[in-house]
Amino acid sequence: MSKIETALMKERDKRVLSIQSHVVHGYAGNKASVFPLQLHGFEVDFINSVQFSNHAGNVEYLSLPTSYDHVKGQKLTDLELSELYNGLRLNNVNSYSYILTGYCGNVEFLRKIGDIVKDLKTNDVNILFGKFFKICDPVMGDNGKYYTPKELLPIYRDIIIPMADVLTPNAFELGELVGFPIKTEDDCLRGIDCIHSRGVQIVVVTSGVEEMQKDDTLTCYASKRDVNDLVSRYRFSFPRLRGQFVGTGDVFTSLLIVWLEEYKGDVTNAVGHVIGSMQALIKRTSEFAQAQVDVNSRAVCELKLVESRKDLLIPDIIVDAVPI
Repeated sequence: MSKIETALMKERDKRVLSIQSHVVHGYAGNKASVFPLQLHGFEVDFINSVQFSNHAGNVEYLSLPTSYDHVKGQKLTDLELSELYNGLRLNNVNSYSYILTGYCGNVEFLRKIGDIVKDLKTNDVNILFGKFFKICDPVMGDNGKYYTPKELLPIYRDIIIPMADVLTPNAFELGELVGFPIKTEDDCLRGIDCIHSRGVQIVVVTSGVEEMQKDDTLTCYASKRDVNDLVSRYRFSFPRLRGQFVGTGDVFTSLLIVWLEEYKGDVTNAVGHVIGSMQALIKRTSEFAQAQVDVNSRAVCELKLVESRKDLLIPDIIVDAVPI
C-alpha cells in the first residue's frame, strides 16, 4: 500500500473532546480542527462555544477586505455547556484520550470548561483508557492586542493552565500568562520555563517572537519537560508565506495531537510534521487568494483545508528542529 493508503487505514482507538468556536461558512475553531483529526482516524466529539455564520476575525492579504461585513449567530452559555456535558456523563460516554480547548469569549464558560477538565482527569474510565491529555490553545489575542475579554487571563493562568498537559500560545499570549513581554528568544525560553513550572509538560510557542520574525522567515519554539524534570527545547525556522489567515492556529493544534500521538510525545517529530502540513496549507490558500484578488471578496481568503487533505495527512516536507 502507498503511504496515503496506510495512513487512511490506521486505527487509533483514540477519542477527542473539542470545545471551540464554530462557523457555518469558512474555517475557524472546530470547523478547522475536527476535519484533520478525523482524517487521521481520531473519533471527535465537539461542542461549539459559539456558532456563527462566518468568522469575525481580521486577516491580512493584499488589497482584499479584512473581514466580513456581517456576523450572525449564537453563543453557548455555561449552563448549556454544563447540560451537554452532563448528558455525556450520565450516558457514560465521557471517555476521552484528549480534550482540546480553543476560543472562548466568556469568563463563566471558561470556568465551566475547567470543571469539565477536572472531572475528566478524575474519571476512572479515562485513567483506564490510557493517559488523558489536556491540550489548551489559550486564545486571547495577538500582535499586542486582545480580541477576547481580558478577564479571561486569570482564569487561564490560575485554573486552566495548571491542568494542561500541552499549551500552544503565541508570543503575546505567553507574555500575558507569565507577566512579562516576549520580545526575544531569551524572553521566550524564560516564559516557557515559567509555564513548565506550573505543571505543563509540553509548550509550543507558535509565532510572534519579534526578534526572530524576519521578512522571509518565521520561528516556532517547542519545549518538553520529562518525568525527571529535564527540559529539552527546540527552535523551528521556516519560510514566511504571504498572508495571515483565520483558522491556522486551530489546524495547528489538532495536527499537534495527531503527531504527538504518532510519535509518542516526541516534540521534534511532532512539531516538524505539523509545520510541514501548515506550510503546504497556507501556500495553497495564499496562491488561490492571490489569483482571485480582483474578485475583492473576503471569502477567497478562507483556508483551502479540504483541498489540502493530502498535505494534512502526510506532509511532503518535515521541518527540522534545532536544539537550544
